[in-house]
Amino acid sequence: MEFRNFPSHHKGSLAKGLLVALIPPLLAIIGVLIKYPVLISGQSSLTISEIKSLFFQVISLGLIINVILFFFFINRDQEQTAKGILVSSLVILIIGVINKFLL
Repeated sequence: MEFRNFPSHHKGSLAKGLLVALIPPLLAIIGVLIKYPVLISGQSSLTISEIKSLFFQVISLGLIINVILFFFFINRDQEQTAKGILVSSLVILIIGVINKFLL
């Protein structure tokens, strides 16, 4: 049985995956802040708990997009990029859970 040896440029890069995974959650947060500028001004009637819940929901949306990106790069045989997306997504998820439940 033969295994295909891909050149290293076909495997993607871990750094690329880490950066790609940060874009969807950041865009989701920016989108919410543009749609609801009152959150920036501090004059919102939302409680801290409600803001944390909203933040967690927005981060979750970004992570769902990251799952799609993960499988896209896996199917394109760019394992290192997919690994970077997975690692970055896990870090974002841990930060979101800590923010929601522990802070």
